[in-house]
Amino acid sequence: MMMTAIGLLLALAAPAGIGSAERAQAYYHFCLGQQARLSNDLTEALLEYRKAQKLDPGAGDIRAEIARLLQEANRIDEAVAEAREAVRLAADSAEAHLALAHLYRTQGEGEGGEAALKRAAAEYEEVLRLQPSDGQTMLALAEVYRQLSQHRDGARIWQRYLALDPGSFEGFVQLGAQYLALDDSEQAASAFKKALELQPNSARAYQALGDIYVRADQTDQAVLHYRKALEIEPRSLRLRLSLGEVLYRARRPKEALAEAETVLASDARNRFALDLKGRALRDLKEFDKAREVAEQSLAQDRNDLKAAYLKATIAEARRDFTAAAATLEQLLARDRKGEDAEETGNNDRLFLLHLGFAYQQLGRFPEAADAFAKARAVGGDPDPALLGHEVDALTLAKDYDRGLAQVREARNRFPDNADLAGQEATLLRLKGDMAGATAIVDKLRAKRPPDAAVLAEVADFYQRAKQYAQAEATLRDARTVSPRDVRILFQLGASLERQRRLDDAETVFREALAIQPDSAPILNYLGYMNADRGIRVDEAMKLIQRAVDLDPENGAYLDSLGWALYRLDRVEQAEEYLRRAVGKERNSAVVFDHLGDILKRRGNVQEALVYWRKALGGEDDGEELDRAVVERKIREGQASLQQ
Repeated sequence: MMMTAIGLLLALAAPAGIGSAERAQAYYHFCLGQQARLSNDLTEALLEYRKAQKLDPGAGDIRAEIARLLQEANRIDEAVAEAREAVRLAADSAEAHLALAHLYRTQGEGEGGEAALKRAAAEYEEVLRLQPSDGQTMLALAEVYRQLSQHRDGARIWQRYLALDPGSFEGFVQLGAQYLALDDSEQAASAFKKALELQPNSARAYQALGDIYVRADQTDQAVLHYRKALEIEPRSLRLRLSLGEVLYRARRPKEALAEAETVLASDARNRFALDLKGRALRDLKEFDKAREVAEQSLAQDRNDLKAAYLKATIAEARRDFTAAAATLEQLLARDRKGEDAEETGNNDRLFLLHLGFAYQQLGRFPEAADAFAKARAVGGDPDPALLGHEVDALTLAKDYDRGLAQVREARNRFPDNADLAGQEATLLRLKGDMAGATAIVDKLRAKRPPDAAVLAEVADFYQRAKQYAQAEATLRDARTVSPRDVRILFQLGASLERQRRLDDAETVFREALAIQPDSAPILNYLGYMNADRGIRVDEAMKLIQRAVDLDPENGAYLDSLGWALYRLDRVEQAEEYLRRAVGKERNSAVVFDHLGDILKRRGNVQEALVYWRKALGGEDDGEELDRAVVERKIREGQASLQQ
């Protein structure tokens, strides 16, 4: 504020009708007001300012001072009225605009919200028009733009400020933050590097650069800069948690766990570190320890949604979908009082999605479809994937009419989505309309330019329709577009296996493993295929064991391992794995059949009959079960018992 120059301003602002005596009296009362204000007698100060205003009614700067005084007295509405009048009377007065800007900003940070902040920004811009080198106003305006998330304007103001003060470390940090918010990683990195040139030992700048590299998916660089920041501030728990998160997202759970443990050594109740530790342990397949961590968090706060959700995902990871469903049902039945409405919707959508998957794994397909439908109704507009989950559940529930209605509604919203198109074709086929299904698929296949993902969807339709030659041809087309796509190679291998071209299938699966050696589905498929046909069974078992090591709770992999052991005549171990597989794949026809064969080999014909009968009533979506063979085994088993 320009207190020392106010007399000159008054003299300049006085209209022609005001004489020197009135100006002198106005200045006198203004000075008395200033003295009262310095003595903290705001009432007397306002009285004297009003006298000055009455003597010189055209002086906008007097009104600006009145506005400031009223603001100090927390009479904001009156202050705004005075400041507006000051601007009207003295449109070229930087002090008047500045007073009004401060008031609008105060309103914006209170009940005035975004509209008031925008008015504040406009007034600060006027101040800078009149005083282009006012650094303090630049700082205030930059903060307002940050509050408004107007990052491009914020960057513009910080650039102006740095032209005034090119040695400002804070200026470069804030400029980098604005560019980071604009997803301009290159400009953001440049600003933060200049900040580091000014302060080479700034943990803050190193962390900011780490944040940039995280956004750019440059994990190694992100980790490097977070570690440099920690060298400077080794006790910073926030930095260590940031490093732990980027390590976790990079699928380096052991390293993420180490960072979480370091934080917990300093702050044993840190809920962010507990959550990170629990997720890392879950991904490391240490499920019991992970659950203990989740329970530890819940002991601190029974309403900790993240900890409860962690419990659900741990149950999912160990294929205990009954426990997962129970936990998710409890989460959805919670008291939502005090929750933010938008956050509640997002959370409920996530919980319902997982509940739908759990129901689906449990064979509760109608309930799965209902869960996905509820997820569609909360948390904003549904995406194609969510709509597809609901259609898939309805298809599995054999509610083809409702599924067809839903998928057509979804395709109206997302007409170019290949997954939804494939689902409609599948439903038409299941309803007996093969011509309609083929028309959709042919249109997808003819799409130009060819898209590997779309062709994979077409091939999936042909696979389900048992048109394996067409599936193979489509997948070979897809390979010309994306020759190293492991999903396409997996589908091609499966298509060849279904055509009993087993050597060709093996060649494709081995090619896929050369690209992705740790693909559990491919390891399992190749291992099971060779074990089942009695070829290189020792190697087949090693392949399956690698799949089990990668996903130890997967019932299909446990079944494959048991079957390989059976082929090697290690029937006692085979039975152990098949019983575990039955616990995971609760209604699989093939798993029941395998266990029946093993029990028969071990001389337990009575129980073998139980499982063969279960096989005939079990789920066999891939139609792998040879029902005639199972029926023959039942007849032979019954005959042997009678003898």
